[in-house]
Amino acid sequence: MDSNRRDLLRAAAAAAAVGATTRIAAGATQSVSTAGGGGAARRPDRPRLIAVEEGYNIPEIARATPAAMARRLADEPGEAAVFGIGASPSSPGGGVPPAWAAKITDLDTLRLADMDAAGIDQQLLLLSSPGVQIFDAAEAASLARLANDRLAAAVGRHPSRFAGLAAFAPQDPDAAARELERGVTRLGLKGGMVNSHTFGDYLDAPRYAPIFAAAEALDVPIYIHPRAPSPRIVGGYLDHNLVGAIWGYAVETGLHALRLIFGGVFDRHPKLRIVIGHMGEGIPFFLDRIDTHHATGGGFGPRSAKLARKPSEYFLAHFVVTTSGMNWEPALQMTLRVLGPERVLFAADYPFEDAALAVQRFDAMSLDPETRARIAHRNAQRVFRLS
Repeated sequence: MDSNRRDLLRAAAAAAAVGATTRIAAGATQSVSTAGGGGAARRPDRPRLIAVEEGYNIPEIARATPAAMARRLADEPGEAAVFGIGASPSSPGGGVPPAWAAKITDLDTLRLADMDAAGIDQQLLLLSSPGVQIFDAAEAASLARLANDRLAAAVGRHPSRFAGLAAFAPQDPDAAARELERGVTRLGLKGGMVNSHTFGDYLDAPRYAPIFAAAEALDVPIYIHPRAPSPRIVGGYLDHNLVGAIWGYAVETGLHALRLIFGGVFDRHPKLRIVIGHMGEGIPFFLDRIDTHHATGGGFGPRSAKLARKPSEYFLAHFVVTTSGMNWEPALQMTLRVLGPERVLFAADYPFEDAALAVQRFDAMSLDPETRARIAHRNAQRVFRLS
């Protein structure tokens, strides 16, 4: 049996294990109250805590992903590396499902217990990468709809503990806009989310305008969540397996955000609001350099727009960032200095990161009470209209 086939079977087995865990957890949900357990443990001087980049998946997507990856191995070398398909040498774990696999599809008992243990009052849930963006358009749209229905049902079971963002399939921009509208107006979801590129294409392309027009009309933000770098740029990351959270995710998502700015998206959609995680994917640390080099000719390419403002002004006007996976005080303090406390939201990046550790680090940071409250919950309540 060749290594690709063996790894694909391991991935499928892992997905099946996740589905079994979900069925077991679902059987236990009848004992969980609508409020969702006993509530989060909180340090006396910390306000309500909302985590706003918390991943979930549904068993149908988990099971369909290995087959979709098998069809697209040549087109998705980055995702193949993240999944460990055909990796040489094999990534650590030897095909054993990672610790988060048992939690990613759970939207009841396991997740609520972890939230309570960490001290997190509410999670804003989004579909984990690569989500629906490795599937053909029809299958992707069907899976996005199913995921949104499941997410809305979980929010309905635990309205004080969960809120969610609507997934959509950019493969068909008009249908994606309709699904975003359905998610917000009929399911009560708080915005949209996309796992960065779709088959190497980015949302600055004009054909995606219906998605942004819908977000503007609904007055909701879109969260751009990471995935592995696109096939056009991933080559240099593969030799040392730098495609994932260690480095590639930040570069990929930061690139997507900058493409929106330099592609003139915000001049065409002046009410559009974007959220990115991981302390802004490095962009706050580069804003001055980006402005300086744009003034001397940088950022002018064949698809670039003539910008009416400095790049940093677009970023400050249209983006907010979260602390997901980056709850590290030196990075937060720099980000606060550059963006201001009204543009930073707490996130733990559950279940991929240690939520309890993220909260412990946040609790230990030197923040005045007003800034702490803004990051902990007030900004999330404003940006996503959470009660």
